[in-house]
Amino acid sequence: MYGIVIGASDEAIYAIKKAQSKGITVLAFDGDEHAAGLQYADEAFVVDIRDVNNIIKGIDEKGIQPKDMFVLPVPIGRYLISTGAFNEHYGLFGPTFKTTELCTDKWLFHETMAKSRLRNIWCKLLKEGETLDTIDHYPVIVKPRYGAGSREVLTLSNEDDFKAFKNRLPFDEDFIVEDEVSGCEYGIDGMVMDGEFQLILARKKLITPPPYRQCVGYLSLKKSDEKNAIIKDYMTKLVSAIGLHTGVLHADLMLNEDGPFVIEISARPSGHRLHNLFTPIVTGIDMISDYIDFAEHKKIERPNKTDDANVYLIRYFDIESEIKRVPDKEYIMKKYSPLEYECHLNVGEKVKIKDGHSLMSRGFFILKGDSEEEITQKANDILREYY
Repeated sequence: MYGIVIGASDEAIYAIKKAQSKGITVLAFDGDEHAAGLQYADEAFVVDIRDVNNIIKGIDEKGIQPKDMFVLPVPIGRYLISTGAFNEHYGLFGPTFKTTELCTDKWLFHETMAKSRLRNIWCKLLKEGETLDTIDHYPVIVKPRYGAGSREVLTLSNEDDFKAFKNRLPFDEDFIVEDEVSGCEYGIDGMVMDGEFQLILARKKLITPPPYRQCVGYLSLKKSDEKNAIIKDYMTKLVSAIGLHTGVLHADLMLNEDGPFVIEISARPSGHRLHNLFTPIVTGIDMISDYIDFAEHKKIERPNKTDDANVYLIRYFDIESEIKRVPDKEYIMKKYSPLEYECHLNVGEKVKIKDGHSLMSRGFFILKGDSEEEITQKANDILREYY
């Protein structure tokens, strides 16, 4: 059996290694010859993955039959659409082109969800080169039509914010402007198997204040929390609306007194050390492993992990100052007992949160505790060790 990787970034390495450990031969495709995942694959193809025909050509030249391959789910942005087109070309299970198009085009997604009454807000498309004269209400969110990873996402809270935004126009890509929905934001890890949605983990987001609103950490939602049932019911409707029959997915939702509201959804795993580390630690479920077993028609065996007494936190180094010191890992492990810890900060760095990438590249740590308050305090204590 062959596992096809479309987009071989460093976040694809986990799926590549997992597949190989199960006897799968991995063929990886990426347009960047230095893409980290390529060196881990059994065979690497440096091709422009924006055109699915480049990938199809490589498969056809090897003579691989559709029954002998599937696409491994990996974190990828805009060109998730190539995965959808590839699946359709060979008649494979997994997200279709239409599904992946909905997941990567925020304007198309909004229009489709609005028709299904799953996204009832004001939303305007601002095409490349266009300007915007006025906004008659606040707050609103501005974000690229095809952006990923919170790139260029802004909150405009008043006329001054709008004037600053307007001074940057026109942009060289499409943007959308939409109502900001209040509430608590959650990240969702899930799977769809033969049309049935499975909620794997809901995570409460820790987010910086406006205007940039970058996620700096996640707190796990306990299984017994009644919000899980609300989220699962809503996600089942969303999955049906985007036409996903089988696949790994993640989504961002807002929860308030009116119920859930979808920010975005994508038919691929979450990045930022979530699907491949945080979610398995919290739930005991490895979605990539389960997906490979599904592809090979094997019975999916899941551990009976029922730890509902603890809350888990993954926190990134959301420091905005000069790094005064970087403690030894041994010191942090002994004093704070994180489940996982990784740090790439250097003494003397003057760090500022500009976007998701600038934050995630610093490292992370994972804590377990009795309550959100307890582990949030411990996380803040760890961060204070650096400035």
